[in-house]
Amino acid sequence: MIQNKLSGLVGQSSGYVENLPANVRRRVTGLKGVQKEHAKLEAQFQAEVLELEKAYFAKFTPLYQKRSAIVNGTSEPTDAEVTAGEAEDDDDEEDAEIEKTTSQEQPADPSIKGIPEFWLTALRNHPSLAELVTDEDEAAMKSLVDIRMEYLDQPGFKLIFEFANNDFFNNKTLTKTYFYQEETAYGGDFVYDHAVGDKIDWKSGKDLTVKVEAKKQRNKSEFLFCRSIYYSTQN
Repeated sequence: MIQNKLSGLVGQSSGYVENLPANVRRRVTGLKGVQKEHAKLEAQFQAEVLELEKAYFAKFTPLYQKRSAIVNGTSEPTDAEVTAGEAEDDDDEEDAEIEKTTSQEQPADPSIKGIPEFWLTALRNHPSLAELVTDEDEAAMKSLVDIRMEYLDQPGFKLIFEFANNDFFNNKTLTKTYFYQEETAYGGDFVYDHAVGDKIDWKSGKDLTVKVEAKKQRNKSEFLFCRSIYYSTQN
């Protein structure tokens, strides 16, 4: 009932503008016109920002491909890349010194390819995504070998998750596509509409979205004991 009353108030005027003098109301209406022009420019700005993002994404793509190759062990970083990675920023120098003093140099292990569990570790340490990865997900996420993104022709984007063979599902890739509405918001921002994800082809008994609760079978003596307690309370 309360929700219905609140819904009825949405869009209703407080009466403030209507009670203003005519010349002031005219100025308020003029401000609305100015704001509409601002909204048009903001929408144009957002559209141009999207095109700029796409242009730079094309430049980023070779770096993402190189990252994937190093993570999955199909190539090694160059000496120049290692040197650049060793150059610490001023803010990181103290942390680097602590890491050097608390960790021991481990010998090379030729049996290890790439960086094991790179994406699981990255997601687990991301401030916005860490809580989304549950303990039950970890075993499957260890087989995640790459995450890629593609822009759509319309406003929106697709995330592509690539997996190695694993014990949980048969999919080699899983995608989720995010669509925005055709019209932008009042301020020119794109408005999220809906998302569509692939169906996961779970292997038998490995569906992580299903919880199996084991019920203990009560033995005969426990049943008789509970029955005797029940009947004793009825007298």
